[in-house]
Amino acid sequence: MDNFEFDSPYYICFKDQECLKSSLPTGVSYLNQQLIFENKEPIEIRIIYILQQDQQLTMTFQFEKNVQVDIIETKMLQKNASLKKIMNLKQNAIVHMFNENNSCHEGHISLKEEVYLQRDAVCHSGYAELSDGSVQGEYRYYLDGENADARVRMAILSKQQEKKNFEVLIQHNRPYTYGQMDNYGVVKDQGHLKIDGIGTITKGQRGSSSHQTNKIMVFDPSCVASANPYLYIDEYDVKASHAAAVGKMDEEHLYYLQSRGLTKKQAMQLITYGYLKPVIEVVDNDMLKAYFEKVLSKVGA
Repeated sequence: MDNFEFDSPYYICFKDQECLKSSLPTGVSYLNQQLIFENKEPIEIRIIYILQQDQQLTMTFQFEKNVQVDIIETKMLQKNASLKKIMNLKQNAIVHMFNENNSCHEGHISLKEEVYLQRDAVCHSGYAELSDGSVQGEYRYYLDGENADARVRMAILSKQQEKKNFEVLIQHNRPYTYGQMDNYGVVKDQGHLKIDGIGTITKGQRGSSSHQTNKIMVFDPSCVASANPYLYIDEYDVKASHAAAVGKMDEEHLYYLQSRGLTKKQAMQLITYGYLKPVIEVVDNDMLKAYFEKVLSKVGA
């Protein structure tokens, strides 16, 4: 893993709690598990996390006013490893993130994120949670400034005997904020998947919007899946909606694809890919969309 190939001119790679290798652009600095973005021009950066068994890492990201950053993240964690990220976006900072969990492990790993957005800040995130192993994930977005905008989409695959639990929170702490989450899951074999989507609009945050969709498709009778939407609204002048669904794969779609020459496995892979693909729509960047699509094409391989 120390010979990881970097496909971006700007990158930083962490192994356990050390910076293994980096190439940072002007305006980006790193010190003591903190990345500070003060870049004057839009940039793209690749970040890789490699955590061995039982290792823990907490990272802090500071995005100064008016910065624009596209981030591609890859996580490679082993058994009982834990990664926590704290992200602070100052006024008018714009961050687009693609997150690929490429871990392969036995047991569980823990992933936590806290994202704080000030006035007019934007954070659009796409998560490809297609790892081999069980995961406990908590993703929390706090809209702390007027007109802050957070949009989250997740594509999750749980297979074999994996247990994956995810909680996604978007909390509106200021007026005229916008939050949207769209979480898509596929469960196969004896996999377990639980998605809790939480939208909170605190008192006085008029003009805010909170929307969420949580959908899970199950392939086998022994799957366990639940999609739970929660809305906590303490203000009248707002917009809020939620939707949740757990259902079986459409047998007619499977039959149609097999009648066109695909094997059952190939047909299931194609259906899975099509179900999870909408996650790329949140990433308003052609390069990131292409990368996300490349990752999703591996589903079920």
